[in-house]
Amino acid sequence: MEEALISCGNPSSLHAGGRAAALLLRKARGQVAALAGVRLDEIFFTAGGTESNAWALRGLAEPARGRGKHLILSAVEHLSVLQTAREMEKEGWSVTLIPVDRTGRVDPSAVEGALTSHTVLVSVQWANPEVGTLQPIAEIARRVKSRGVLFHTDAVAAAGRVSLEIAALPIDAVSLASGPLGGPPGAGALVLRRGVRIQPLFVGGTQEEGRRAGTENLVGLAGFGAAAERAAKELPVFPGKVLPLRERLVRGILKLVSEAVFNGDPTDRLPGHLSISFPGADAEALVLALDREGVSVGLGSACSSKAVKASHVLKAMGVGDPQALGTVTLTWGPETAAEEVDRFLEILPRALDVIGKEPIRK
Repeated sequence: MEEALISCGNPSSLHAGGRAAALLLRKARGQVAALAGVRLDEIFFTAGGTESNAWALRGLAEPARGRGKHLILSAVEHLSVLQTAREMEKEGWSVTLIPVDRTGRVDPSAVEGALTSHTVLVSVQWANPEVGTLQPIAEIARRVKSRGVLFHTDAVAAAGRVSLEIAALPIDAVSLASGPLGGPPGAGALVLRRGVRIQPLFVGGTQEEGRRAGTENLVGLAGFGAAAERAAKELPVFPGKVLPLRERLVRGILKLVSEAVFNGDPTDRLPGHLSISFPGADAEALVLALDREGVSVGLGSACSSKAVKASHVLKAMGVGDPQALGTVTLTWGPETAAEEVDRFLEILPRALDVIGKEPIRK
């Protein structure tokens, strides 16, 4: 990123600074392609996962609208997918939301059963960032593609945590982002299989092979590439380093709070991820109480300036408000030490006491 700042050229320029910038951009593209398991020319840079998802839905669907105007999504997709689809509904598209089971998993047969002669695109996320559940992407993609329908998956939460090897799967487009890999925010990519038609979301320039106009965020993308390269190197040892800590966390939390509930699929899930509900607790207050002790955790429900609302993901899984509104998300990586987990377990009872949720010990 420092090198990109010093180069300070436009990758489209012919002068020395531009050529240096273009080389950095190509390097980043190759680093991201290696993590995804695709060709370098199948990576198209964006400003993040939200843009990648919106571009995939609109960009893939529009050229295919001659066949029909029907989309299929899972009920637990990221809001950038769901809200883009809602906007498309206002423009005449029809959308089918596939329900999930109590663990957040999509049934591939339900997706296949929803396909019609008018379906042009199916989008199902690879992994859910809120509850950690992994979807049976290979099976869903196989069934969708057997009917000649385009398939997109949001792999923002999965990349760097599980092996993707996208080239080996019948997938047309995949969304990626820098932030979850430990890279800078505001950088992302859409993997687009060769030969797949897509309509640009932005026009006015020839960048990204004419598919995404606008001068590339060179500094952010250089960081994205570096983070992707590091994630690819860590991936073979990632589960072995983070899974023992998950078991340590689960055992420790249940000893402290017997009524704690762990959300998501118990086995088909992201390593280094836990979604925990403390029924009746105020999750927002708990996040702030833990933060004051130096521990950063995620809020398991949507927060606005006016109120905290139960997560649409947890609602789709059939989780009631008392449990949903008491949900937090823990994530950790290979650099996390067992001592840090023990420190969290030491702090948790105090944080629960502070918010008036007394731990119930077994």
